[in-house]
Amino acid sequence: MENLTLITYTHNKASDIHEPYFNRVEKYFNIDKHIVLCNVNLSYPGLKMSIYNDDNDKYYEQMIDALKMVDTDYIIYSQEDYILFDYVNKFKIKNLINVLENDNEISFIRLINSGINFKKVDYNDELFYLDKNNDYYFSTQITLWKTKDLIEMFETSKVETIWDEPLNSKFLMELGKVGLCVKEKGDKVGGHYNSSIYPYIATAIVKGKWNYSEYKKDLDLIFNEFNIDKEKRGIR
Repeated sequence: MENLTLITYTHNKASDIHEPYFNRVEKYFNIDKHIVLCNVNLSYPGLKMSIYNDDNDKYYEQMIDALKMVDTDYIIYSQEDYILFDYVNKFKIKNLINVLENDNEISFIRLINSGINFKKVDYNDELFYLDKNNDYYFSTQITLWKTKDLIEMFETSKVETIWDEPLNSKFLMELGKVGLCVKEKGDKVGGHYNSSIYPYIATAIVKGKWNYSEYKKDLDLIFNEFNIDKEKRGIR
């Protein structure tokens, strides 16, 4: 997957999550190009490049700086609490990259079916169009992007914090960017279905605590494997 980069956005406040996150990326994805944005320098298995993020910079500035260092046409955006629990299906990701390569209209493909409340319009047998009228047309959930289009979005929206998903949605619509979502449905968890393409916990942390109510089985495996005391952060 020489034309794909994984970008992970994180912070040292999440340092207790870094070991399971990066070890699982190395085990279940093992992608050649992985760039991490953090406010401290990191070193973990499989981590090819760690970019220092100045906390004084706004989110869009941090993202643009990182994205302009990417030398691939496509990226997958991730965050540190999106912990993999099974192998990434690289064959299916290659097929989705082919969709982006062959359709100039499409800018991004969400790899998890999180559009339960979206109006569904088929793109093909495996994908549907994301509803542009939904506040979460843009999402920080695992998404395959054309690198240039993600740069253009941040250059236009200039969102100051990572929590401004609805603002990014607004500017994606103004730019005329079209997004797709995978149809496949694994187990239903909260407002989404687990993905077999990129099988990850979405998300492991909610309001600062472990998302135990939705991912008890997967998190217990992580706690045991990495000797994590769940009571330090707490569960919800």
